[in-house]
Amino acid sequence: MTDINTFEGRPEKQAKWDTRYIGLAHHIAQWSKDPRAKVGAVLVNQGQARIVATGFNGFPSNVEDSAARLEHKATKLRMILHAEQNALLNAGHGARGCDAYVVGKPVCNVCATLLIQSGVRRVIAAAPRRGTASHWDEVGLLAIEMMREAGVAFSPISGEQLDALGLNRDEARRAEDPFAAHQAAFDFGHGEGGRAPD
Repeated sequence: MTDINTFEGRPEKQAKWDTRYIGLAHHIAQWSKDPRAKVGAVLVNQGQARIVATGFNGFPSNVEDSAARLEHKATKLRMILHAEQNALLNAGHGARGCDAYVVGKPVCNVCATLLIQSGVRRVIAAAPRRGTASHWDEVGLLAIEMMREAGVAFSPISGEQLDALGLNRDEARRAEDPFAAHQAAFDFGHGEGGRAPD
């Protein structure tokens, strides 16, 4: 019996559902009270066609998210949980085998370690850019390198997906894969481009 939820050999179905979950992650990102960055994450068990958990960037439960703290960058960065971290905490062991959809910023190196250790199989997120002075681009490039080495597939959000959702490409970050020209360098025996087989 064929699994009706599988995307194998059905790229059009995967693209359709990827776009839907990207849209949901964008919607959830708007719940963040962070005035500078709104990030949303959705963990999906594709085999069961089930949303396992969601998360957005914010302070821990019962910690006051006052405007003074949110607007003081150094304080905020020391206190805030990333969207991916919140989604993984909400999912617990249910994160194993999930796909993670992240909108708002590239996945950072710390979140990449948690996604890898939690058993997430695929990450769909904004691609970090090469050659910028941005901290988020720098840690995002390291995150992709780590995920690919660990056999976690990375799929950059495409401009077409952002267009389909009516999202501003600049706000959601450029969607080109920074490693596309260097695929062979990241082939760690997990298939083309170092990605784990989907």
